[in-house]
Amino acid sequence: MDLRELAQKAREAAENALKQAESKLNEVKAHLDKDQDGVPDALESILQQARQATEEAKARFEEFKASLDQDGDGIPDKLKHLSEQAQRAAEQAKAKAEELARALQERLQR
Repeated sequence: MDLRELAQKAREAAENALKQAESKLNEVKAHLDKDQDGVPDALESILQQARQATEEAKARFEEFKASLDQDGDGIPDKLKHLSEQAQRAAEQAKAKAEELARALQERLQR
């Protein structure tokens, strides 16, 4: 066997190996993408699950927000309640300070 025949057989073997590899790759692709849309089915499934989980999380978040703000004014009810209590306490403290200031002034005028 001369060098040309050996090179020709090597070329044919390489071409056959390439064809077999391409065939096997196409089989694997077909197995992974049964609906043949170009995206592996497992990846599509994962993406769908992620979308679904995102929608569920958004819904739960909206439910949670609604539970915090039952009167729907945009301010969590507990925060509004605390704010109102703080305002009342500040008003009471101011009234008490004014009362003490008047009492002190009356004592000083005696």
